Amino acid sequence: MDSSAKRSGAARSLLGARMVLWVWTPIAAISAAHFLTDPCHVWVHDVLRRLYYLPILFGAFALGLRGALLFVTAVVALYYPHAFLHAHHFDPASSTEKGLEIVLYAVVGGVAGWLTDQERRRRAQLERALDEQRVLQQQLVRAGRLSALGEVVAGIAHEIKNPLHALAGTAEVIDPLIPPEREERRLWELHVAEIQRLQRTAERFLSFARPQAAEQVPLDLRDVVTRLVELVGAQARRQGVEVEAVLPPQAVTVRGDRDQLAQVGLNIAVNALEALGGRPGSLRISVGRDEQGDRRAAVLSLENDGPPIPEADLERLFDPFHSGREDGTGLGLSISARIVELHGGTIEAANAGLGVTFRVVLPVA
Repeated sequence: MDSSAKRSGAARSLLGARMVLWVWTPIAAISAAHFLTDPCHVWVHDVLRRLYYLPILFGAFALGLRGALLFVTAVVALYYPHAFLHAHHFDPASSTEKGLEIVLYAVVGGVAGWLTDQERRRRAQLERALDEQRVLQQQLVRAGRLSALGEVVAGIAHEIKNPLHALAGTAEVIDPLIPPEREERRLWELHVAEIQRLQRTAERFLSFARPQAAEQVPLDLRDVVTRLVELVGAQARRQGVEVEAVLPPQAVTVRGDRDQLAQVGLNIAVNALEALGGRPGSLRISVGRDEQGDRRAAVLSLENDGPPIPEADLERLFDPFHSGREDGTGLGLSISARIVELHGGTIEAANAGLGVTFRVVLPVA
């Protein structure tokens, strides 16, 4: 939020219905009663003088220190002519008593406003801590499920790879024995292609179950985007998708593995291109920074103008084997999430930006 928006929001708070009802109207009513009360009614002026504390305190509790000081100023501006200039009816109390009352307005309002601001800061810190705890709890639960699932998947994939190696070795021996002109050659090539496809699928399962440790070295996140644009450029051009890279002039340094982070971006970008369904569109890849309290982070964002993700799928988007396509394995985004976790970061998706936005948040080096 920029400064002009903050100022307009503060003005709306000061002039809102609640402030008018509980602060401005009582201040005006008390001041009017002061001016209309004859000086001979000393006790009435004493009561009215002390009634100013109520709107000051309410304003302090509602708007904090700045609001309290503003309302104290308004009270003093209205009360001073009546107290010291003898405008119309005047407050018959001594000048010392009235001066001390004005000082107490400022002290009471300032202390109440300061305490209100402190309480709001503590509440904001507590909310941030609760949000971080909630995210950590979700990550722990998800990590536990993924760990158990990874062990099962690793065992299955290992058992599948053993016979596949035997089939691939046998295929290499038999392949030269089938001449290209034979009718069975096409079926044989299909057989070999399916073996290779199964090998790739088994490798993907193993990549999910046992991701390689990230090589933690300082790298510029802009280099990852440059590499990613090269990897996805050919398919994007065939599809008529415009790829836009938005990079800051300064380096955004993180610690990680360039190839693994590029794989994360590639998995997201390929999903985006497939979501466009072969039609032209836009894919924007950007790098930026994000500050959340004392934490500084680097952000890799990928936005596309494809169809929005159904709300029911957003929560399960990074779960293994959950895919929006009938022919998908549901492992691409799961592998990406695990890589990001190994880098100490988070990944999230939302229907925002051009249409759908993925954000990879990583700690800065």
